[in-house]
Amino acid sequence: MKSLQDIKESLIKNNKFWIAFTGDSITSCEWVHPNWREIVEYVLKEELTKALNGDWKKSEWGIRCFNYGYDGSTTKDILEKTNDILAVKPDLIIGVMGGNDPAFDLTVDEHVENIKKIVKNVNDRGTKVIWCTSTPAGKNSKKNPEYEPYAKACMSIPENDNFQLIDLFNIYQQFPLERIFTFISEENPVEGIKAGETDLQHPNQLGNAYIAKVILEKAFSISFDSEKYIRETLSGEKYPGY
Repeated sequence: MKSLQDIKESLIKNNKFWIAFTGDSITSCEWVHPNWREIVEYVLKEELTKALNGDWKKSEWGIRCFNYGYDGSTTKDILEKTNDILAVKPDLIIGVMGGNDPAFDLTVDEHVENIKKIVKNVNDRGTKVIWCTSTPAGKNSKKNPEYEPYAKACMSIPENDNFQLIDLFNIYQQFPLERIFTFISEENPVEGIKAGETDLQHPNQLGNAYIAKVILEKAFSISFDSEKYIRETLSGEKYPGY
């Protein structure tokens, strides 16, 4: 997959490295700041500025990120949106999603086939893919047993030089979920959630930092301290450390 050296070479050669993020509300997370997309972009720019000996224009101007997260979407929806996502001709697509498929009655087999088709469509157009299973839900949520067979099946898809899988569903469970799921839900009849209940499906700022941690470490071999990053963000640091 894309190492920091690969991104550096792309920036030197083409003056660009564009990333499209896709998925459902776990990816869009437009109401959370910082969200994991913003954190990944920030860290990649910081690391590439170092790798380019301080040439911040090449890294900060060259790395562009696009939000193609669609709230409430399934893998079928993202498959249908593939051409839209590819319209910006990204060098890399990072996907985090899957938890909506059981709620909208897509089978495990359909889930896997949709992801395979998404990856093939994207790879055939010369774009690499990092695909993550969705985050687990909080304690006592029915979401986890419903989604677990989907996540397991997804991880059985063969990888290649242009396609990497990350088992976010299982890795994420080692993190402090009781501190991650603190938002209050709006009504969601599809999921049987009432307004005012604790939102056990959408991670807060700290939870987003932990998503970023997994992707940065597994995809780019960049160490990331989620707790430090959020702590320094909340303390008002202009450039929080990690």
